[in-house]
Amino acid sequence: MTYRCNVDKTNRMMTSLLTVALSVIISFHISSPAPALAQPSITEPNLTAESILDGLSSPTSIAFLDENNILLLEKEGSVRLISNGQLQPQPVLQLQGVESNNERGLLGIEVMDDRVFLYVTESGAQVEGIPTEGDVRNRVYSYTWDGTALTNPQLLLDLPSGPGTNHQGGKVKIGSDNQLYVIVGEMQREGQLQNLQSGPAPDDTGVIFRVNPADGSPSAGNPLSSEPTDPLSKYYAYGIRNSFGIDFDPVTGKLWDAENGEDVFDEINLVEPGFNSGWKQVMGPISANTGVSESNLVNMPGSQYSDPVFSWAESRGVTDIEFFNSTAFGPSYENSIFVGDITTGTLFYFEPNADRTGLNLVNDPLLSDLTADSDDEISAVTFGTGFTGISDIETGLDGNLYVLTYDREAEGLGSLYRILPSGTGDDDTVAPSVSVPTTTATPPPVDDQDEVAAEEQNSEGGNLGTDDNEEEEDQQNEDENDGGNE
Repeated sequence: MTYRCNVDKTNRMMTSLLTVALSVIISFHISSPAPALAQPSITEPNLTAESILDGLSSPTSIAFLDENNILLLEKEGSVRLISNGQLQPQPVLQLQGVESNNERGLLGIEVMDDRVFLYVTESGAQVEGIPTEGDVRNRVYSYTWDGTALTNPQLLLDLPSGPGTNHQGGKVKIGSDNQLYVIVGEMQREGQLQNLQSGPAPDDTGVIFRVNPADGSPSAGNPLSSEPTDPLSKYYAYGIRNSFGIDFDPVTGKLWDAENGEDVFDEINLVEPGFNSGWKQVMGPISANTGVSESNLVNMPGSQYSDPVFSWAESRGVTDIEFFNSTAFGPSYENSIFVGDITTGTLFYFEPNADRTGLNLVNDPLLSDLTADSDDEISAVTFGTGFTGISDIETGLDGNLYVLTYDREAEGLGSLYRILPSGTGDDDTVAPSVSVPTTTATPPPVDDQDEVAAEEQNSEGGNLGTDDNEEEEDQQNEDENDGGNE
């Protein structure tokens, strides 16, 4: 009896202790939710970054169809529709045969009326009649948007994709002259377009194309050649190493780009017709490249070299560049420049100078040399931080700034943010003042007469795919199997 009484007492005590323990555990979980992801920070106190969508899969680019609908590219080959802030469950287009390793994949998009232009690396083809066996190519297609899907593919450009699986470029833009501009990286080629005098002839790498959006034919007045059968006749610029961003100044109609250096000197460039960016001889100011002068470059008729309008002394993988064609942030921000990077997720801000041929930095003692080479100098042009990695920046038709992110440390996990004046988010019924982008600006002037990349974290920075270490392991197979390797 005594034994049974002690057992019962012990059981009651154990039950009480378990009940208390479970209560503490349950209380802890109810009152202590999982920590939220860190939100981006904007240096301008009157502006805020609002999360629109999280959990995106390797997003590379966006384009606005109208104020309520956005097309989103996923690197592996899906074109998704964001409607009224909601990601629709099914793609509006699913491309087959997409090659998405390293910096390859579905990379660029642009909208012109009911036409949508896509830049993609593929081993197949989206139209009939193109031989594809053993071939990997970068291709630019035109599609028709019918209100629910992308249909009627038309091939405009058929381009190399190797030997390197990095440096593919991929951004596409319609200029104020209604021509299609496409930027293509050098893919580790070593030819005349990479400013090597004895290298192979022009081969569609390291260039900016300017072509007719109807059929991909050379645009009239291109600066390097007027002969349609000449490869140079489609080029607007060359000597490009690696770029994830081009845009047009809405005031002047001139083209600008953002370009990655190997381990030093990322750049912002004003791209005049026939621009030679200088790679593989020059990155950053030519004066910083010991023993190099313009005479060392491949100077094609109709071309000219010019220094960047701004450089980062240490490469950080700058990506997109965007002219903010809106008054939503106030007149001081209208038609100014935003640039992002993939390595730190920093958003940079610049004001053009008076004649819009450079940046308004001459009165800043830290940046009068037009190069950021210290933390203080980088901070002087920093507008926002905490975006993990930026793959695209666009001015929305609501007048606000949209930033697409891509986290390389989380297998390409991405988010879409909107930067807007504080107090004008989803709960506010007052829309910001909008200057809707147009194509009425003065067209850009055109003369009618006329190695495996270094470690990603410390050098290239622009890898939206696998580590460059994997590039080293795969390179021998690439050389044998990549049909784009000429």
